Amino acid sequence: MATTSLFPPSTGVRIAWALTGKFPKSEESKLSASLAEAALNDIEAQAKLDPTELKYVTGAKAMVQSSLRSLDTIYKGRELNFGENEKLRLAYLDTVKENLDFGNKAKDFLKSLPTMTIGSAGGVTIASALGMKGNILIGFGFVLAALGYLINVLIVRLMRKRTQMLFIKEDYDRDLYYDQYVARVTMTLASLYLDLNRHHEKIFGQAYSSGGNVGNVIDDILSGIKATFCKCVHKHMNQKKITPKLWPICETGDKEAIKYCRYWEIGC
Repeated sequence: MATTSLFPPSTGVRIAWALTGKFPKSEESKLSASLAEAALNDIEAQAKLDPTELKYVTGAKAMVQSSLRSLDTIYKGRELNFGENEKLRLAYLDTVKENLDFGNKAKDFLKSLPTMTIGSAGGVTIASALGMKGNILIGFGFVLAALGYLINVLIVRLMRKRTQMLFIKEDYDRDLYYDQYVARVTMTLASLYLDLNRHHEKIFGQAYSSGGNVGNVIDDILSGIKATFCKCVHKHMNQKKITPKLWPICETGDKEAIKYCRYWEIGC
């Protein structure tokens, strides 16, 4: 037998990737992992009919399991990054809330100025202490109330814009962490493919494939999970050109939508 008929390197890589479904909490992912594990056990059972196949499959299975441990570490690293990103977002939202509270308090304080009393037996108002008449006092109150309202409106608008940009920045950061995760997974699966190919050569006397198609195999497996950033997103994020309106275009990198971005013609 020149090559394995049960467990090509590409199959080992696909099973390893499917087994990562154990990591998330979703039942759908766990079901996928269970099916992959059952398929791996079935391959091992069939290999018992041929000593050479059994020797190869046993070693290959151990390589898949070893690779799975690396994939688990990579996944946990991604989740840790996501968790830290969420903590930063919540901390910033707390500062937004504090600023909004300050705006409300400033508005209430300015509204109350005309009726504040200076410590005295009769409780004289500031307006009275300044010698203002009743109609001037009313006008003064209106001015301060308007000023307080204006300050509050400006703070609310500023905080709304900052909150929107916060969510964009958080989304961007998570996508960067996710890109890093995919890159590490790609390297791990590529390494597994090459290890399986070398193991195959050791057992069967020849490699299963030349190894040149490892990139195609990995791309085929991971093509649906890679980020779709516009190629200019990093530069434009750093230059603060990205707005809530543009962000969906930036994140998806949709070729038809990009033409409506005023920065696209400038290039990267």
